[in-house]
Amino acid sequence: MHRLAGLLVAAVLACAGMMPAHGQQGDPARFPPPRGMRPPPPPPPPGMPPPRRFPPPPPPEAMRQPATLPATVPIVTAPAPARVASDSGHTAGLQPETPATASRVAPAPAASIPTPAASAPPPVSVADALPAGARAAPGSPPESHKAPTWPWLVLLAVLAAAWWTAWRHSQRLKAETERLARQQRVLKSAHSHLQRKSEKLQHLSMHDPLTGTLNRQAFGAELRDRIDHLSKYGQPLSLIVFDLDHFKQINDRHGHLVGDAALALVVGVVREHLVSDDLFGRFGGDEFMIASPGQDAARTLSLAETLRLAVAARAPHAEPPVPGLTLSLGVAQADPDQGYQLDELFARADAALYAAKQRGRNHAVAADETMMAQLVPGTVRRHL
Repeated sequence: MHRLAGLLVAAVLACAGMMPAHGQQGDPARFPPPRGMRPPPPPPPPGMPPPRRFPPPPPPEAMRQPATLPATVPIVTAPAPARVASDSGHTAGLQPETPATASRVAPAPAASIPTPAASAPPPVSVADALPAGARAAPGSPPESHKAPTWPWLVLLAVLAAAWWTAWRHSQRLKAETERLARQQRVLKSAHSHLQRKSEKLQHLSMHDPLTGTLNRQAFGAELRDRIDHLSKYGQPLSLIVFDLDHFKQINDRHGHLVGDAALALVVGVVREHLVSDDLFGRFGGDEFMIASPGQDAARTLSLAETLRLAVAARAPHAEPPVPGLTLSLGVAQADPDQGYQLDELFARADAALYAAKQRGRNHAVAADETMMAQLVPGTVRRHL
């Protein structure tokens, strides 16, 4: 933009005749020199010596002062002594001047002797010597030195137009930047909203809405990943499958709100005894699952017994109270000896739960080899 403004200014000056063409000199009559500067002399013809350089003229202030001559002292000369000729043709000696003789020469009066100061003409200034029409106002340049005005107006107009164009361009850029910033903020807010909504939907798709535990599909997928990882290092993994005893009777006798409170009570007690690596999920209805990576069947059976006792002790004092609430739990283990098949592990834990029901409920039982054989023939095996 600045380069374009410079080109426009040069074009205007060239069109106005204020800038000489390349390789040419400006016309002195058209382009007078500045005030107080004498125009340069023209170059001498070929073969001629350069002109003599004269000293610069005095400033105008010195020219206006009247020319005065210095005062002179009048000089009075005495007449020469007279010579007397003798008859013998010799010149007589000079007689010495006596006071009487000297007194005979009377001095002229001072008024009759003209002085240079009195006889000099009155001083005349340079401005008084000029014609009346040629006198200029003090401090004003001559007419020949005044520059034309319209090219400067054109130049000022071009510069103003260039500045206005640059300012408008900067304003448009500023407005565009603000618009893009607003759009970016809107998009960022929308992205955050969509991300939160996606996380919420993902959480709902993986968790049970009533208890907040993992649902059956999410628990099975996470358990497969844990088993695949532990099988590479030969580490054990224990699974607990449990349900609430006589849960249907609780719903029928006390209502579904009390049944939901019983589920919430059991979930709260279980969460108090789990560690961060444990998995907790709902298989469906009143049946839940717990996976403990790195724990053998003995430790997991101890955890199951602790959960059974804690629920039985807290149920009568809950709000609302759920008297007679107990748990039946079955425990199974996956290790290098028994294998790491997920369906087999769940089947053994389900068989141990069935054995706890057969023992009168409110029991925690660990699976063994005989439990699978005791299942009723034709019983459909559940899968996780």
